[in-house]
Amino acid sequence: MHTISPAGRRLGVAGAITGIGLALALVIPSGANAASVVSQGDGRLIDTTLLTTDALDSVASLGGAKAVNTDGSDAVTSDTPLDPTALSALSIPINGVNLFGDNGIIQLGGVGQYAQANGDGSSVAFSGAVSQASSLAGIGTDVTPSNIGSPAPGSNAEITVGDPATDPASLDVQWGLLAASAKQTADGTQSGSYTLEAKQIQVGGTVLTGALAPIDTALKTVLGVAGTLGVNVADPIAGGTVTITMDDLLAAAGVSSINDLPAGTDLVQYVPIAVAAKVTQVVNDTLSTLSTDASNLGLVGLPLSTALTTAKATITPLLSGMTTSLVAPLSTALTAAVQLRVNEQTHAADGSFTETALQVGLGPNGSLGQVNLANATVGPNGGLEAVPVINAASAGIAGGALAVGLAIAAAVMAARRRNAAAPAAAN
Repeated sequence: MHTISPAGRRLGVAGAITGIGLALALVIPSGANAASVVSQGDGRLIDTTLLTTDALDSVASLGGAKAVNTDGSDAVTSDTPLDPTALSALSIPINGVNLFGDNGIIQLGGVGQYAQANGDGSSVAFSGAVSQASSLAGIGTDVTPSNIGSPAPGSNAEITVGDPATDPASLDVQWGLLAASAKQTADGTQSGSYTLEAKQIQVGGTVLTGALAPIDTALKTVLGVAGTLGVNVADPIAGGTVTITMDDLLAAAGVSSINDLPAGTDLVQYVPIAVAAKVTQVVNDTLSTLSTDASNLGLVGLPLSTALTTAKATITPLLSGMTTSLVAPLSTALTAAVQLRVNEQTHAADGSFTETALQVGLGPNGSLGQVNLANATVGPNGGLEAVPVINAASAGIAGGALAVGLAIAAAVMAARRRNAAAPAAAN
């Protein structure tokens, strides 16, 4: 008579239990998988230390565009333009000046917020000037712009700090482009891209006017002589403000593209250098023009030539000494008022990655507040491993495995009963 040994019975039961355990493992996600999602992205134009995340999220458009793929299905897309009503309703005063809204420190133009979470574990997020969406987020990305309108022709944002007539330093920057994107591929690789382009940077303040005063006095004298001879040339530094371009700023930084700057670079450090270079250029160009005009006048131009010689004797050393008279004090005044850090990249402890195009700090080291403009966050992405198995397809597979496991267990138990009963029948 054939019997099943105790070891064999244990093996059979263990195999059945293993089958059941496997089925249950397929049906019940692990704690790690239950806590993660397949992919996620968040495009948020405004993030600020002056408001809590909950306060921002309480207003739909200020909460950004969030996309979360929880089950590995088709791509989940969120396209949330910034609501101008919500933005203008924010009352956040900084030294008596509102942060947003009409005449605010930060004004925003036609911008968008976008995120897409894909079923393969990849995701992308974008915020900023919608014209840059395809190049930063990917070809075919269609982002809806807000209807806020541009604060200045062709601009997407404007940042104004200080009064040029009364404050030590003032800065007015009109951004033609301001956008950022973040991507996470299916294999977990995270990367960010950004673009910034200042259409115009206007610098003023009492530090600047004080440094320009002796230069302008000498220049006005020679311009006055030129005027008596019928030569009318404009004073390039009249008004006490200096306007520089993005190219001027990049030249001061020693790079050809803003993307060549290290992540987290504060652009404000290059503004005084660019201002000094611009003043030197326009003043020398004016003196050169006057010299040409004096030569063209012949003998009539002798008074102008004499005035030019006197003016240059005063102006040339003043221009050469601007590193001390202008750059150093203007740098101190500007950086105490505002910081403009570009390409801020943050890898959070939870596995998410954020690309920020422009981080605006107000006050010394951002002590009065910080505003991140054009933010894009991806992750943490669990990938396909985070796909919940309780869905039609996986439940069927798991259910089949469970049925097989239970059938095996039943067969083993029946065999044990038959084997136990056989000796009793024989007796």
